[in-house]
Amino acid sequence: MRPGNPFTLSFGKSPEEYISRIPQTDEILRTFREEKPSNQVYMLTGVRGSGKTVMMTQIADELGSDSDWIVLNLNPERDLLNAMASKLYVSEHLQPAFTKARIDLSLLGIGLSIEGATPVSDIEMAIDRMLRIVKNKKKRVLITIDEVTNNDFVRVFVSSFQIMIRQDFPVFLLMTGLFENINLLQNEKSLTFLYRAPKVPMDPLDKMAVSDIMNNLSLNKSNFSPYRARLLKKGIVIAPERGKLSIVLPRFDKFVQLQ
Repeated sequence: MRPGNPFTLSFGKSPEEYISRIPQTDEILRTFREEKPSNQVYMLTGVRGSGKTVMMTQIADELGSDSDWIVLNLNPERDLLNAMASKLYVSEHLQPAFTKARIDLSLLGIGLSIEGATPVSDIEMAIDRMLRIVKNKKKRVLITIDEVTNNDFVRVFVSSFQIMIRQDFPVFLLMTGLFENINLLQNEKSLTFLYRAPKVPMDPLDKMAVSDIMNNLSLNKSNFSPYRARLLKKGIVIAPERGKLSIVLPRFDKFVQLQ
């Protein structure tokens, strides 16, 4: 995109002009804050630049400002279980409690050894012991993972997270990903619980008449059809009704006009 373009998108960063998605954001915040949440996992899907990361960051910031919440931002290309344990262990709100409970994670390379305590050598057992303390202290943990892919780290983590939920731990997961990556993850036989997790698509914000598009581009129906098919396949547009295209990427129509 051209320098100085007011519609330039800063991927992974908050844009200068934020596209508000108040209903979707409020739904997730309201659900996560329920005494007995109906869902502990949400997946934000959409094309690149559709606002997934910005929406996730807004939710994380909102909950992170509450002392009852611990927010852990994890990298999907690294060992997610180890990263979760490490970040949870050094949390300023919880680390003293972990030390008092004599949770020694020195064998895992996390923290210092505690005299007289038996070191924990299994990462899932370590997380289990820490989450029991989190639950006793009536705190909640939000884990955010941006742009997930169907890799080994993500599959192992999601499988373990499913066990955490079954154990009634106060853990919550918010992931973003492209349509195809989320679908691949959901289709894993060992991760069927993700089918029940709500997907929040970044709804289209612009609607255009197909006839207007063809007129502006000087294309007839047969010439335009291949381009329409490609845009639909990539998830950049959807066809909500006959003769209409809704553009998922916010203000993409403005960018096209500027070019």
